[in-house]
Amino acid sequence: MPTGALLPMNDQDLSARSGGLLALGLLLMSLLPGAMPPAEAAIQGRLGTDNADCLRCHRMETLGYRDPRTGDFVDLHVDGRRFGHSAHGELQCIDCHEGDFGRYPHPQSALGQRLDCVGCHKELHKADKRAYTFKTIAEEFALSIHAVSDSPKVEGFDCHRCHDPHAFRNSEVGQPIAEIVRAGNQLCLSCHKKIRDPHNTAHLWLPKRDKHWQSVRCLDCHTPLTDPGQPVSHRILAAKDSNFDCVSCHSKEARLLGRLYQYRSETELERRGRLSQAVFNEAYVVGMSRSPLLDALGLGVIGLTLLGLIAHGWGRYRAYRRLREDRS
Repeated sequence: MPTGALLPMNDQDLSARSGGLLALGLLLMSLLPGAMPPAEAAIQGRLGTDNADCLRCHRMETLGYRDPRTGDFVDLHVDGRRFGHSAHGELQCIDCHEGDFGRYPHPQSALGQRLDCVGCHKELHKADKRAYTFKTIAEEFALSIHAVSDSPKVEGFDCHRCHDPHAFRNSEVGQPIAEIVRAGNQLCLSCHKKIRDPHNTAHLWLPKRDKHWQSVRCLDCHTPLTDPGQPVSHRILAAKDSNFDCVSCHSKEARLLGRLYQYRSETELERRGRLSQAVFNEAYVVGMSRSPLLDALGLGVIGLTLLGLIAHGWGRYRAYRRLREDRS
């Protein structure tokens, strides 16, 4: 390409550049002394409050600031596409972020809000009719190691540490089990990065450790058993209190049946049958996916094989005795 040639820009690039220029222009205007009266400057800096207006700035991947108290970088970037496909994708930003965000720069009174997920969800229509209510989630989390630990790493731990409100999606019935496991474990591993260290000894007791990580969520062992129909608990257990009993999953009455594998499609189960569904897809677990008929047939084959070996040995022994008698 010749030097100095202009590269074509798509709509997304133009929108991102225009958002950045708007923010820069408003900031410069606010710094110029005597440029305009404060009231007029506020009017010039007033923005719309629908999602498109918010994303004009917040879609920029470099948007953020350094927290002067902790020194941590606070990321203010929101991926508009991921947000649109998230559990909150149909909401407006101001449904959660209350305050005068229609002005730029945002006033100090609108910043530093702590969002109350449980309080909002309790007000939803028929929220108390759910099998797993948000009141239950709050009670479970209050007993979680993330709430009771005195470690400075969990100071101020809230829903957003695990559930990014701009990207989180609920697991759905019929969704591939492997996809649910991968998404669920990524939430844990985003903080517990050392677990993946090959020299880490935390899970050495677990046979085929990597295979388990690919097939089972961390939550299935690190939370207590829940009532039937409740997919998971938000009471995260300490490592020493977690499940070390293989039989709790590798048995006919497995805890996985009521938790992780509840996401198997009922229509698929009806079409293929529970036996074939368990044997031929990722839901097969040794010791759990058992059939009494197959168990009986297997024992019968083993028994007949043993009888055949005994009969063969007895026949060989009798033939040997007869040969000895004939020679004598």
